[in-house]
Amino acid sequence: MPGGARDGAVAGIVDPEDRRYVESLAAGTERATVIASLTRYRKPEALLPGDPLPAVRVRRADDLAPVDLTELVCGRPLLLAFGSFT
Repeated sequence: MPGGARDGAVAGIVDPEDRRYVESLAAGTERATVIASLTRYRKPEALLPGDPLPAVRVRRADDLAPVDLTELVCGRPLLLAFGSFT
């Protein structure tokens, strides 16, 4: 993404559709805000689809019982959603 050092530093972690949108914006505050929003939590070291699960113990939502992530998968896809739900 042309437009500055920050653009170049994040080019590898912004997906192609988002990259095309950012490239359509004029350089300036709006472009910088969009780049910051898109890349805030997208890090090169993040898990990608198909990566092995990390060894993490979590609590189930229904009864708060501790469980290993690997126990939740059982050969099925698993979606983890992080954030505030208040």
